[in-house]
Amino acid sequence: MEEKFRQLYASNPDFRLSVDELRRMVLDPDAPFDKEMARKLFNSVLRELGVSEIDSLHFNYGKSVYGRVNKRFPTVRCDFPSDFHLVVVQPKTDVEAGNSLEKVYLCSYEINGKSVAEVTLVFRNERSPSNTLEDAWYEAWRLISWGRSSDIETFFVVREREKTYVDFSGLGLVLNQTLSLRLVKAIGSSSKTYSESAHEEEKIEISDTNITIYVNTYNHALGLKDNNPGLEKVSFKVTESNSALGRRVNAENEFSDILYIDELVGL
Repeated sequence: MEEKFRQLYASNPDFRLSVDELRRMVLDPDAPFDKEMARKLFNSVLRELGVSEIDSLHFNYGKSVYGRVNKRFPTVRCDFPSDFHLVVVQPKTDVEAGNSLEKVYLCSYEINGKSVAEVTLVFRNERSPSNTLEDAWYEAWRLISWGRSSDIETFFVVREREKTYVDFSGLGLVLNQTLSLRLVKAIGSSSKTYSESAHEEEKIEISDTNITIYVNTYNHALGLKDNNPGLEKVSFKVTESNSALGRRVNAENEFSDILYIDELVGL
């Protein structure tokens, strides 16, 4: 769908106008969100994509920004982490559904007296096991409001004094054009399994830096425990040679049509 969406956006003025107006409603904090007008515009996009229209009962989308950021924050210098070893384990069924892990970004930095390794995982898509019309609507909406169908998730390995922990907190992204603040949900899986979705705030202390991260849900919520022991897995050992140096904002700017200027973390 992403390829067709981008082709239409480049070649069809009416399609582009509908997308741009929806993005203004969603991403400009000063623009009112008219739900019925948004659904009308969204249906015009869906028709061009060859997807059935959405009814008012299922149209539950809205704004995704919270005011503007009125200052720039210090530039973070990225280095490759040198003090931990990471393996990402993903259910094979998720890979076969078209959601394979495509790229990993690593960035080590100091913040508020803490040593942080920021890890961003880029998955090809976020298709659920049900593969319903609602999944197609959600993918089309992500292409509009996020500018991508890839699924991007970020977590942090934090060393604070004598403790080291994995933090699945959310973060903030600042849009390039409007300086709007977009909040990214936490991505801990807690006890949820593959057929479920999760956005849990979790901070888990670890005893060593040999870390295995499990992709536990179809929306790529993460944990340190395998919640799907009965599912066959695919493992990806992250190294400096097979990853990219960068933060979440760098991943967004590579995979999204919507550009960001800054990233805020609450560690």
